[in-house]
Amino acid sequence: MHSFRFDRIQIWVSSLAMLIGILFHQNVYADLKDSKKPTVSTRPASALGTSAITVNGSIHPYGLHSTYYFEYGPTIDYGTKTATVELPPRLAAFYRESWNEGRGGWFGGLTGGGLKDLVHHERGGATGGFVRFTEPSGHDHNHDDGIGTLHLCKYFYPGVLGPALNQPSAFLGGGDPDFRGAKVSLFVRGNDWVPNGSELMWWTQSQSNIDVMAKPGWERANWAYTGFSLNDYLRSGKWEKVEYRLLNDTEQWTFGGNNHQQRNPQRYSYWSIDESQRHLNCDFFHLLTFVDPKNPPSGAIDFDELEIAYRNYSLLLPSNGGQLMRAPASSPDDAATLTDGWRHGKQRMWHSAANPTEPLEFVYTFNDTVTIQTVQLHQNPQWPAKDVEVLMSVDGKSYRTIRKLTFPERNEHGNNFAFGLETGLSAKANFVKVKILSGYRSRHWGLGEIEVFGTGATMLPDDDLYHVNTDIRNLQPGKTYHYRLVASNSAGTVHGKDRTITVPADEKPRVSTRSATRITASSAKIEGRLNPLGLPTQFYFEYGTDRNYGKKSPPTHGGLQITPRTVFANLNGLEPGTKCHFRLVAVNQRGTSFGADATFQTTDN
Repeated sequence: MHSFRFDRIQIWVSSLAMLIGILFHQNVYADLKDSKKPTVSTRPASALGTSAITVNGSIHPYGLHSTYYFEYGPTIDYGTKTATVELPPRLAAFYRESWNEGRGGWFGGLTGGGLKDLVHHERGGATGGFVRFTEPSGHDHNHDDGIGTLHLCKYFYPGVLGPALNQPSAFLGGGDPDFRGAKVSLFVRGNDWVPNGSELMWWTQSQSNIDVMAKPGWERANWAYTGFSLNDYLRSGKWEKVEYRLLNDTEQWTFGGNNHQQRNPQRYSYWSIDESQRHLNCDFFHLLTFVDPKNPPSGAIDFDELEIAYRNYSLLLPSNGGQLMRAPASSPDDAATLTDGWRHGKQRMWHSAANPTEPLEFVYTFNDTVTIQTVQLHQNPQWPAKDVEVLMSVDGKSYRTIRKLTFPERNEHGNNFAFGLETGLSAKANFVKVKILSGYRSRHWGLGEIEVFGTGATMLPDDDLYHVNTDIRNLQPGKTYHYRLVASNSAGTVHGKDRTITVPADEKPRVSTRSATRITASSAKIEGRLNPLGLPTQFYFEYGTDRNYGKKSPPTHGGLQITPRTVFANLNGLEPGTKCHFRLVAVNQRGTSFGADATFQTTDN
């Protein structure tokens, strides 16, 4: 009897332990599943004129395919939402220029077709060759009613517009690169550099009606990444490494605007930063913003070892569903390098075994049925391929030719321009085959990156934070709206917190005082954000040792765009170890606006 009871107790304890274990694992699984839900934050919105706003947010998708939209409306019930869109794929495509073998397709300045002000030097760079931009340079007045006068240090054509402008294009991303959240790394050096109030920054130019190309009626949006300046890296006179990201956060950008004194100022028209960075089809720059034509900068700036990581939309990228099924045997190189996002470079390319005598085949499959629209094959500079054939298949057995390409052996602008490109395709496929038919060298045939672009794939995002934004139009002036960001992935849907914004009732400028930087014992740079709301606007900063201020910076033209922009003033003659108050003030014909008070303290001597 006692033994029977003991056995029952053992069974009961064992069953209870098993049940606890199951519940524990279920809870852990639930916690893990919940932890993969996107993290969502609704961020401050900004006015876009008097009838529209730009809403911002951020999403951490934890590497899972995710979509998002914004809800908005006059009450907490919202009632309206923006279109649902996918987070873009990973930062897994790479552009690199060392300037060891020439200008690499880069231009600078406004004179001599962009060839005079940017000069290549064979040695003396951070690792070899470099390019140097030298002042004096021509003034670019195209954006005087936006961000102001520019000097074009160096610029590059990555998209489809280059050839239409008779310029070489690297056709990054097949000619439609996505630079949202891109990572930028480079070396810079100042040579007797005196900025005189100018700031060295990133600049993006994209065309919204790309079908027009360079014909009359084109419309291009220009944006400066005012969230990061390279000026501080120019002071030492030595090579300095700079790394930053082009966050897709509208607070970090300033719309370049146009110049209403010019003929056809509407050619430089607004297109959202989200769209402009998603379709960087024209050119990008490192240039000087906020140039004073009466007191321009002087000296020279050197550039070297530029690397950019941008969004990879190739259907062959493993995280986009591409899989290598078969590759030629006996090669010393890993065929996986052909879809690693690098166009060329040491250990980034593939070459055959010695003395190939028959076609070399690479076969890939896709997780989903895709429609191939563009094929881009990059050259191996050391062992260049010549004739290449691209074929597709639905069943993996029967293949048909999409295109046959004859590669250039080399390109005068460098290895980033040595590729074969076919666009305008429309081929449904579950498999694709790339065949090297011949090469320029008998000993080996080789390839750089293989890229295939199109639709139908499920592309995974980075396990990283994404900034997102969108414009909402047709709103009522003076009315307050609620909005929030909503994101979903396979683990669930998450709603961001509610926020509100009041649409401006009129064109009185909007201002926001920001922070002070470059603080010394006697000087500082103070910043703010200004929206002229479409009318010519002047701004200045009031500053002093208390809230009575007492001093102000010289009034400056703030433009007449309908978008927020960064403004600043450089203060000198301050007292050491002193607390300073300041605020931004803006004036147009609708009235005067005052920013909130902010403070900083100068350093001791």
